[in-house]
Amino acid sequence: MASGPVAITHEHQIAHPLLRQVFAYWQAKAAGKGALPARADIDPLDLGGVLSAVSLIEVRRDPGGRPGRLRYRVMGGLHVEIMGRDATGEMIDLGAAENEAAAQAIATGRPIHAERHFHPANDVALSFEALVCPLAADGRIVDMLLCVVAPHYKVHDLPVARVNRFARAALETMPRR
Repeated sequence: MASGPVAITHEHQIAHPLLRQVFAYWQAKAAGKGALPARADIDPLDLGGVLSAVSLIEVRRDPGGRPGRLRYRVMGGLHVEIMGRDATGEMIDLGAAENEAAAQAIATGRPIHAERHFHPANDVALSFEALVCPLAADGRIVDMLLCVVAPHYKVHDLPVARVNRFARAALETMPRR
């Protein structure tokens, strides 16, 4: 990871326009409720232009109410591209190092920004930014995460076998740094 996950309180803390857009959307929903927004408050039509970068991750809790596992409910094409597969429906343990941003968003109830590196099959180091925004049906206990990714790579940087048609279309239309 290029830098550790950071809690975001103001839009100016985020450089990437895609992440700023989603943060502003999340913040408006939270302000309108006076609490954390719920999944039901998020309208995919409002996110139309960025849907390929958005994933929804369910927070599973143990019998004691502690978060322990995450389940990918919906994966955007760019998230699929980064992972190298569509993990919709898969469960992952919250304690995994790559889920530090998710753990912080759940614990703090604040959006978390992180920069990440990954190595696809062609062994080229690629990077992306992620913003993990907490959602809560009751306005306070996080039960879902709205995750958005913004790649710093171009489609030709990826192994051809990993580029699906949805990710290719998204990568070709998204502004890059």
